[in-house]
Amino acid sequence: MKIEPDYVFQHDRYDEVLVLGVIQRYKSYDTNKGMGVEGGVYVRYANHWDGYGSMFGSVRIDPIERFIEEVGDKLREFNRI
Repeated sequence: MKIEPDYVFQHDRYDEVLVLGVIQRYKSYDTNKGMGVEGGVYVRYANHWDGYGSMFGSVRIDPIERFIEEVGDKLREFNRI
């Protein structure tokens, strides 16, 4: 399954969610060397949104493995106003 930003997916816990992005998180990062200790890949998503994007307090971040377990079909593309 391909998790893409700006798409609405069916979700077991939240019904429909808007994926905001797939991000690499780090446990630590050295800006001088441009490298860090990876902490895993995470999905940023919102369970409430309006025509402009996510609503305040609705953004969630889960490890991609957990998100994939709870996500269903890709429903539609999110078109911003």
